[in-house]
Amino acid sequence: MAQQQVTTYLSDPDWRPLPDVLKERLDLLDPERDIAFLVRASAMAPALYHMSRLLDEMQGRTRVTTILFYPGTLEGTTGLKFMGLGSREALGNYRVKIYG
Repeated sequence: MAQQQVTTYLSDPDWRPLPDVLKERLDLLDPERDIAFLVRASAMAPALYHMSRLLDEMQGRTRVTTILFYPGTLEGTTGLKFMGLGSREALGNYRVKIYG
């Protein structure tokens, strides 16, 4: 129940949706000379907010190069399995380049 409540806080427009907060921070940067590093994605585990969802929601909202440090293993060419856990499904996004 606590995870669901936090997910609501991070998603619902009546609160502070995470993509809006991230966009506000990225808007302060110059896309011609700055790079954003998103770290500690594991803090959103196991299901507070999926990083694939965040990447989908950020599509087209910034021009700043953004690198997400994701604690996972590569599955195929576009799938990531959180922490390499066998019980987790590999999630992915064809618009994102994955480097391992």
